[in-house]
Amino acid sequence: MVTWYEYTNLLDKLYDEIRLRTFDSIVGIGRGGSLVAAYMSSKLGIPTFCPTFVRHTGEGSSMKITVHDLCQIDAVRGRVLVVDDWLDQGIAMRFVLGKLPKNTTVTTLVIFNRRGSAFKPDIVGEYVDENERRVMLPYDLP
Repeated sequence: MVTWYEYTNLLDKLYDEIRLRTFDSIVGIGRGGSLVAAYMSSKLGIPTFCPTFVRHTGEGSSMKITVHDLCQIDAVRGRVLVVDDWLDQGIAMRFVLGKLPKNTTVTTLVIFNRRGSAFKPDIVGEYVDENERRVMLPYDLP
């Protein structure tokens, strides 16, 4: 269980890592990534961000991915920061990256990353044991 104190400390740590970089857009993988995107958007002075909600169920060939974009993610341009709160295998992150236009420059950021995940984000707040399959964040239901 992650407390609000731990969560906000990690957000501040991540901001310190990227504060000197320039981004044109931020994409937040919802729901938790939308909170991170809103925070980073405010701190970095980027007026808007693009929340997108990705859900995947099943595994292997029976996996189903559904997406609900609250903006046109395929219209995002320039230097893009793609954020999420928790990365287990990287399925949602890869899906979102695949929807971005080819001429974008992308940096990926996650608060928590499971060690051993197939996808390796550019910036990670904290690594979690590879046997962990879930992190209880302060806004998760108990």
